[in-house]
Amino acid sequence: MMKKTAYVDFDGTVVDVMPRYHGILESYLKKDNLIELDYTEYCFLKRKGIKDHEIVYRLCNGLKIDIESYLEFKRPNLESSFWLKKDIIIGSPKDAYNKLKCLGYNVVLLTQRNYEKRLLQQVAGLGLDNCFDEVLVVKPLLRGNAKLNVLKDKINSEDIIIGDSKIEMECADFLYINGFFVESGLWGTTFAGEKSLIFKTYNLVVDFLLQSSGKINSRM
Repeated sequence: MMKKTAYVDFDGTVVDVMPRYHGILESYLKKDNLIELDYTEYCFLKRKGIKDHEIVYRLCNGLKIDIESYLEFKRPNLESSFWLKKDIIIGSPKDAYNKLKCLGYNVVLLTQRNYEKRLLQQVAGLGLDNCFDEVLVVKPLLRGNAKLNVLKDKINSEDIIIGDSKIEMECADFLYINGFFVESGLWGTTFAGEKSLIFKTYNLVVDFLLQSSGKINSRM
């Protein structure tokens, strides 16, 4: 019998990345002595899929920022050690891990990052290195789905994927496995797709699986 695997996203699923994304944008605005950016409003608009420069326009009285200048500022900062420290653990990844193991899952962290070493350092720094059996890091693609490219030769019918974006839900759809969307990340539920089950957090997904053990064996 093939071992089943739970593929778990990191950014937005295991850790809250909104403080990092908001902080980088606000830091850019403050660099030019521009106004502060309301955090709650930023999160609300970000989860609607609105880009940062458009959020600034909406929240800062029509202020237009130079998109290329902002992206040049954002790129090196997004995975810098300083800003990664702004990420906050969501719930209890260790509790989720223990429950998934009880259900017979191999727990794999599957994340998109440009710098694998920094991701591993972050995981260890947060004390999360005992919350996964394996860590897979893929580089983001401008076009296409990097996670799907990795999973298509690995997947089994009883595997599941948990994440906060359409990337994970696309994997579920194309690979005919169960996909669980969490609302704790950068994307709102409109990006979950029609077939995905939606939960507030990773821990609630796992609690549902525990309650439904023996019932979720095929694509819903």
